[in-house]
Amino acid sequence: MQATTRILVSLCAAVLTTAAPLSAGAASNWPERPISLVVPYPAGGTTDIVGRQLARLMQDELGQTVVVENKAGAATAIGTSYVARSNNDGYTLLISAGTTFTTNPHMQASLPYKLEDFVPVSAVVSVPFAFVVRQDFPAQNIQEFIDYAKANPKKINNATNGQGSMVHLLGELVASGLGIEMTQVHYRGAAPAAVDLMAGIVDSNIEALTNAVPNIRAGKYRPLAVLSEERMQLLPDTPTFKELGYPSITGESWFAIFAPAGTPEPVINKLNGALKKITTSTEFQDAMRNMGNEPRYSTPDDLRALTIKQREEWGNLIKQINLKPQQ
Repeated sequence: MQATTRILVSLCAAVLTTAAPLSAGAASNWPERPISLVVPYPAGGTTDIVGRQLARLMQDELGQTVVVENKAGAATAIGTSYVARSNNDGYTLLISAGTTFTTNPHMQASLPYKLEDFVPVSAVVSVPFAFVVRQDFPAQNIQEFIDYAKANPKKINNATNGQGSMVHLLGELVASGLGIEMTQVHYRGAAPAAVDLMAGIVDSNIEALTNAVPNIRAGKYRPLAVLSEERMQLLPDTPTFKELGYPSITGESWFAIFAPAGTPEPVINKLNGALKKITTSTEFQDAMRNMGNEPRYSTPDDLRALTIKQREEWGNLIKQINLKPQQ
């Protein structure tokens, strides 16, 4: 399967050609035709939903149609490498989770792209996480959870979205930060992990607020803490790990816009300015917060610095827990 994926990615790359840089006049008049926003995930997921919200608002702001293209597969490598090798004229953009550039380089033995193939444009949203337990779990708060875990080492089964996933790494971060041992149980995605948590088959999970809040409100499981820097609007009564005395247990995912390397600076500046207006607008902020996400804006330099910093931090954790790259 992995060999087939590499072949497919190589074929995609082979048919793409790099255009000559835009002239100064063409760059200043950008955009003059429709823009493609590539989502390296299937339709219907969180990234796709955020991408389609952005596309609609970008169209209003830039005065050109923005078409969402789903190019899923190979842990975002197919869509990401497609954009990396697209014309650097500002008409093909990528929206992806931070994991594409922060954890994938450590978890994939060979990637058909690298951060240097892109120009960061702006972050658009953060995805907060909650630490949740099954409804009948004996602990009612984090201290009781720690006491139970220490009395029952490795007997707590913590669900993940798959080995090496962001949720897995956050689960390891919680365990090491609390000084406890949990057994990480790997599933093929968030949905089956949540189903088994609701059924009481596993004990806990780190779950994005987008998925967690509806089930928490329905009484299907309980939150003990959130991994954000501050309490979340959708879970105002749930404390942060930081306020409970565990400042190292903070983590989030995020989505951001990237363009192929060599995209002219006037295009990047105009696009960044449009995204600043969009991400700070009431319409976008309300839509994101209703989903459980937090709207976010950054300069290109700040996004690059954030990506590099988190790539190093997650790399250190991956080495610490001795996770090996997938071949």
